[in-house]
Amino acid sequence: MSILNSLSARSLAAPESGIVEVVNYARGRDNLLPLWVGEGDLPSPDFINQAAIDGLNNGETFYTWQRGIPELRQALSRYYERHFAASLPPEHFYATGSGMQAIVLAVQALTSPGDEMVYLSPTWPNIVAAIGVAGAKAVPVGIDFRDGRWDLDIDRLESAITRKTKALFINTPSNPTGWTATADNLRDVLALARKHDLWIV
Repeated sequence: MSILNSLSARSLAAPESGIVEVVNYARGRDNLLPLWVGEGDLPSPDFINQAAIDGLNNGETFYTWQRGIPELRQALSRYYERHFAASLPPEHFYATGSGMQAIVLAVQALTSPGDEMVYLSPTWPNIVAAIGVAGAKAVPVGIDFRDGRWDLDIDRLESAITRKTKALFINTPSNPTGWTATADNLRDVLALARKHDLWIV
């Protein structure tokens, strides 16, 4: 018996990442365009590399503030004030190590086992996995493809909402379709979330 069999049922039930399977299959193969993980094909710009080098040389190698350095959170607060006229204090912002970490933390904060989170499909498979690992049910709502464009049907989205729904997961621009919500789409989603007292991720 493998020691891995002693892991929790939740861990053992977590699905393998289909994206990772594709990436691993492609590693080392020539003449492939890497269109799988949303990672650019250009190296990091020199000014970013230099900032990392300077940080290392200056001894900035210790744990930082749990919610992100205060200067960054203050800058985010000012950014939202300037661009969206939203008065949000720095305490409302959390800096995470990655987008996926932010998604996992949001899903875990908003759902309990047995809750539901509605998402637009097709979507990046890690979204569904994050919802499932949290013990919640991922409820897909298909977006339509017609006349060469993807489109959101707000009535279909609303019909997927139940008393167990805690949040709507709206990925825009969408991975993998490229669908981008219009201003009207965003207003409709906001109105729907307010009507049903739901969070939007």
